[in-house]
Amino acid sequence: MTTRVKFPVFAAMAVALLVAGCGSKSEKEVASGTYTDPETGKTADYKISGDGENGKVTIKTEEGEVQFGGVAKLPAGITPYPGSKMTGGFAGSGKDGKGGLASFEVKGKAADVVAHYRKQIDGAGMKVTSEIAAEDTIIIGAEKPGDAKTTIQINATQNGDMVEGAITYSGA
Repeated sequence: MTTRVKFPVFAAMAVALLVAGCGSKSEKEVASGTYTDPETGKTADYKISGDGENGKVTIKTEEGEVQFGGVAKLPAGITPYPGSKMTGGFAGSGKDGKGGLASFEVKGKAADVVAHYRKQIDGAGMKVTSEIAAEDTIIIGAEKPGDAKTTIQINATQNGDMVEGAITYSGA
């Protein structure tokens, strides 16, 4: 059985442990240890820490690392839309690269938010390769020319006077 099949087991464990770790008053380790998969014998180290709203779970294996919760991280060269509140995310890295997702919300217009990120994407030397506008949602996807592993996708949905969105990214 491959690690990709086992990842949902680790993810479910991480979410359960994150919920158990939420609500602490300051950044501190809530729990840590090693999990051994009974079928493969492979191990994963985990650490749960929390400061209430920014609790996080980190899982490390011989193949890489993934972090759920904590302060959402954006890829290098990308800054939040002014006034945005980062609402969650995860990041991971392994032998094939790194990636993650950062969600946000901000008062404003979806078109303005997407224009902000499009300018930064262009400035980072990436090229927008797809754009979809449907109902109240705008989605753009971009990649670095000649490097299909370096990608970014911006989703922005208008919800009244608020924009809710996510930035999904990967890279070598």
